[in-house]
Amino acid sequence: MTQQLTLNVGMREGHRFSSFFVTPENAELLGILKNGFEREFPQIFLWGDTEAGKSHLLQAYCERYYQRGLMAAYLPLGSCAQYGTRVLAGVEGKHLVAVDELDAVIGQRDWEVALMNLINMCRTNHQPLIMASRLNPREMVCVLPDFSSRLLWSADYRVHPVQGGQCLQAMAWRAHQRGFELSEHVMKYIERHYPQNMTTLMALLDQLDSASLTRGRKITREFIREVMQKNANTSLLK
Repeated sequence: MTQQLTLNVGMREGHRFSSFFVTPENAELLGILKNGFEREFPQIFLWGDTEAGKSHLLQAYCERYYQRGLMAAYLPLGSCAQYGTRVLAGVEGKHLVAVDELDAVIGQRDWEVALMNLINMCRTNHQPLIMASRLNPREMVCVLPDFSSRLLWSADYRVHPVQGGQCLQAMAWRAHQRGFELSEHVMKYIERHYPQNMTTLMALLDQLDSASLTRGRKITREFIREVMQKNANTSLLK
């Protein structure tokens, strides 16, 4: 069930550590998160490309707290910054604070002051704080030097995106996680006909999964052609 958070911001269903495809480049980070980063660091900063999976990891960390009966605040600033810095109010009583899409407000003095106060509060109250941004915190152009230094008060890790052939592996693995398999013939067909990036392949997987459940049919090359042709025709009619 989707968790309802501050300002009714919802976390995506299924964003858990078990559904995160682990590449060798991200193995160390996943180990730290699954063991509990707060055992080693009071705060942790994740950075990397838009499709790298940072939001997935922050939401997975929140989900783990929920499963333990604890409270977590997940704040994706890209979508809730429009409400102003008051969105940060109310996190004092949470057991975990997760601030996503930090780069959406960097360079705005009021936000930097508010976030600096948040970092100070979390440190004083011994609240674990996990933050994420597309930008390396060492390369952020902040208005306030004190805020910039606080972003580096603890560990930071790059989240590496799934690339190239890893994307197909991730797609097959995600299918297995959902309870069905994609045959070798199907994977070769997808490799020949679709771009090798996670956005495209995960969208394709969602469509095939839904259509397969609705029609009660196995996913084959012929089925993929039928589904995608129908979707294309539906789009043309809109």
